[in-house]
Amino acid sequence: MTGWEKAFTVEKDRAEEYVSMYESMGYEVRVEETKSCGLNDGGDCNICYLSGDYVTIYIRKKEGRDELEDLFEE
Repeated sequence: MTGWEKAFTVEKDRAEEYVSMYESMGYEVRVEETKSCGLNDGGDCNICYLSGDYVTIYIRKKEGRDELEDLFEE
């Protein structure tokens, strides 16, 4: 997962709108099923994650993309 950064975890039904938003900002986007909230050490129950209703969104800047390009695209 070189270069990928975890953006956040969201309800599966809402993921598409965030994918579109990040892509419009020049990011590559990867969406993965979420099986854990990552806070197991704190005694989190994970019930909502185990039901399969959540995904985690990962992003990374597209290679060769200059941040200023986004400002001047036609």
